[in-house]
Amino acid sequence: MPDSSALPPSDAASQELVAVARIIGAHGREGEIRVKVTSDVPGRFDEGQTLFLSKDGAAAEDRTYQIAHSRSTGSKGNDILIISLRGFRDRDQALKLAGFWLCVSQSEVPVPEDGEYFHYQLIGLKVRTEAGEDLGEVSEILETGSNDVYVVTGAGGEILVPALSKVVREIDIASGLMIVDLPEGLR
Repeated sequence: MPDSSALPPSDAASQELVAVARIIGAHGREGEIRVKVTSDVPGRFDEGQTLFLSKDGAAAEDRTYQIAHSRSTGSKGNDILIISLRGFRDRDQALKLAGFWLCVSQSEVPVPEDGEYFHYQLIGLKVRTEAGEDLGEVSEILETGSNDVYVVTGAGGEILVPALSKVVREIDIASGLMIVDLPEGLR
C-alpha cells in the first residue's frame, strides 16, 4: 500500500541532492521525528518547506515530505530539531524513517563565499600531497569546534587532515582534487 503522507513522486531521481539532516528517530506519539541538522541555511526547516527522503543522502527515494512545523530541542547547539511532517499522525510512521536523510535539490543550496566549501562538495575529493603522493579520498568531515578535520581514507589507512590553510594548500572542486602539505607526525 503506498504511503499516503508522501507527496507525489517528482523528478528527484534526476536531480543532484544535498543532505540537510539525518533522521535520528521518532519523537513522542504524534508522528514527529528527531533530526540532526547538517545545514545552516536560514529557513531550511520552516513550515511548508519540501524535503526529499534518501537512504544514502545522495539518491532520492520516490517520496518528498512537507514540513508542518519544527522546533529546537533546547539542547546545546541547534543541531537537533523536532520536525512534524504533513500527514504523519503516529509514532509508527516516524519510526520507519529512522536512519534516512532529508535532502534538498542542489539548486536550493546557496553559493558559498569564495574559498569556502560545503561538506558535500569535499566528500569524495581525491587527496594528494604537494609532492604528488596519492593519500586517498575525503571520506568524512569531523567538526571539532576550532577547525574541521578531514578524514582521508586510502591504501595506507586513515589520515586526519586539519582544515587549515597551511595544511590544505589547494581545493579544486571541478577536478575533484585536494592538495595538502602534511606536517611531520600527521601520518
